[in-house]
Amino acid sequence: MKMPKMNISQCTVTLTRKCNLRCAFCYAKRAEYSETDTIKLDDLKRIVDFCNEAKVKYIIFSGGEPTLYPHLIDILAYIKSQNYEMSPTIATNGIVLKDIDFCNKLVENGMSYIDISLKGKDSKECCEIVGRDCFLQQAAAIRNLASLPIEFTCSMVLTPANVFSLCDTVKNAIQNGAKQFSFTFLIDNEKSKDNEDIYLQKNNPFALIDAFCSQIDKLNSITKEWWVEYSFPMCAFTSEQLAALKGKLACPCQIHTESGIIFDTDLNLIPCSMYIENRIGKLGVDFSSYEEFEMIAQKSVYRDTIDKLKNLPSTECESCQYLESCYGGCPVLWKNYSFDTMKKHKEMYVIKKTAAPEGTAANAQI
Repeated sequence: MKMPKMNISQCTVTLTRKCNLRCAFCYAKRAEYSETDTIKLDDLKRIVDFCNEAKVKYIIFSGGEPTLYPHLIDILAYIKSQNYEMSPTIATNGIVLKDIDFCNKLVENGMSYIDISLKGKDSKECCEIVGRDCFLQQAAAIRNLASLPIEFTCSMVLTPANVFSLCDTVKNAIQNGAKQFSFTFLIDNEKSKDNEDIYLQKNNPFALIDAFCSQIDKLNSITKEWWVEYSFPMCAFTSEQLAALKGKLACPCQIHTESGIIFDTDLNLIPCSMYIENRIGKLGVDFSSYEEFEMIAQKSVYRDTIDKLKNLPSTECESCQYLESCYGGCPVLWKNYSFDTMKKHKEMYVIKKTAAPEGTAANAQI
């Protein structure tokens, strides 16, 4: 029986694991920022050709830090020369984009969209969070992009270290020309040695959500152009928080929708950037064409891995009104605690917050 056609709209490619920052929340710390872990240009062209055959709309270059990849301009030029109908984008810390000439080369060679990951409100906060003062370089990058005909977003991973200063970070970016912002709640990609109760006491997701939501009115007074990327399940929020976030929550990740694929630097497919060690197929070994990819995507280790990650964390999810916009949250969350334990700690947090003196709850256990 012929398998149904898949609908892959985007492909993410890890160009290099090399990086000029050391973010405490980096999803790929285990790759150890290796300077030699870099994709060959010919292999990258094979991926691009595959994406063209698959009619992928967006090809996203990531890392590590993708602007450190020596052939970034070359691959953009290749896509342009082949008249491929795909939009190249990068997710970057923006440090290299302080160079206006480099920015011009990206635009001239067809880069269509850039995401700059902001780190903090000032030099001190940046040093504390990523181990280096990148504040002025990021500001220069934003000014450069704002002067060019290219769409860009400033994103931010929200952590206990920067969540209370996010409005200042946004203000600074707007002063330099930024117009839109996305936020992602910190997701721990490491398997903790703590039991789940202790883990949630140390890493309180509800306090982090609460801290962000307490600033929504202030954020809206600064800009309306912002949204929150997919991470925590809807049931981690209160009804009041969901009302404040109406229209601001992004759709589920590609694991649940199966709308995207990710390649590492060695042509391996991985289910998500968070799962760098889960190789589920290799271009040139397990498949060479999009038709062959569709076949392995319905069987073998690929299908087993994706189906396992798509498992709902609880049977309660099956009847949830938010199922199709949530699917139980990011699969990585459930590495360190269960759905039932999460619900228990949410109830404890809400009770403690209700009992606490006004003005103190937002800072509890964060």
